[in-house]
Amino acid sequence: MSMLVERLWVQQQPNVKKNWLNLLKANGIREEDTIDAVYGIYDGDKLIATGSIFDNVIKCVAVDRLHTGGTVISSLVSHLESLIFETFESCYLYTKPDASLSFEHLGFRELARVPNKLVFMEKAVRGLDSYLADLKMKRILGPTKGAIVMNANPFTKGHLYLVEQAVKAVDSLYLFVVSQDRSDVSFKDRFALVQAGVAHLEQVKVVETGPYMVSTATFPSYFLSEEENVARIQANLDAQLFKRHIVPALDLTHRFLGTEPKSPVTAIYNQELHKVLSPVMELIVIERIAQDGEVISASRVRELWRKGELAQIEPLVPPSTYQYIKQKIERTCSL
Repeated sequence: MSMLVERLWVQQQPNVKKNWLNLLKANGIREEDTIDAVYGIYDGDKLIATGSIFDNVIKCVAVDRLHTGGTVISSLVSHLESLIFETFESCYLYTKPDASLSFEHLGFRELARVPNKLVFMEKAVRGLDSYLADLKMKRILGPTKGAIVMNANPFTKGHLYLVEQAVKAVDSLYLFVVSQDRSDVSFKDRFALVQAGVAHLEQVKVVETGPYMVSTATFPSYFLSEEENVARIQANLDAQLFKRHIVPALDLTHRFLGTEPKSPVTAIYNQELHKVLSPVMELIVIERIAQDGEVISASRVRELWRKGELAQIEPLVPPSTYQYIKQKIERTCSL
């Protein structure tokens, strides 16, 4: 039987989509929204295997039960890998725990897992080991070392307050900026704004997360039952990876979190971080600051930005962020 892997145009061809969804369902997988392309292998007219890609993540891998254990899965995954490695240096996937050994045989390495739920795996030219080695080169001195993870979309006075409170409790602080470019403000600009906003704090080192702090865009809800709290499992996985790899690499002693009164997801995230990380480090939750009775948040700034309300933005952000937004608004108005 030929192991030809072909592109499936599931949005343009209803019959193809129906067969694709049936194969996913037979494997306990739901349709996933965040997908760039779908691929499959046919035996005659029957779809016997499928897999999808989103950026450098392999998703929605499903094989007909009569064709497991053979060359079908290796042919499919090899094809998806080759497509990803044309653009990226690393390839990631999430899988059920009972399937992780199959992917290990295909060269993937487990990075973290939530027991009985899912496993996060990597195959890379420059992967986690390289990332950790780079982090270790940036290690800073001091017996107490803290960490904050933020998207900073964009960097606000709320973020700055969190950082300034954190540095009072530790000798040095690593400020991780989420690397994935799925925000209104690009990663390059977010990173630069954070650096500018904390430039007066010598004990702060700004670093990128790489792909090792789980993204909502790449996280798989598609093989978790609909009753399960996806946000809780995602947060648990994120905490497991942080505990297993990032904490020992930097000898971290503290992790700082900000409250988010309007976000139940953030509350769940903080709960899971406490559950996983408390045995190995101290977690400190810092109350968010407010302006005019409303918490300063990046979402509030973005809303005002869309309306062009520069005067209302200025009290909410550091001068460097204000100048950045002002230039963006002026540029848009001049077009």
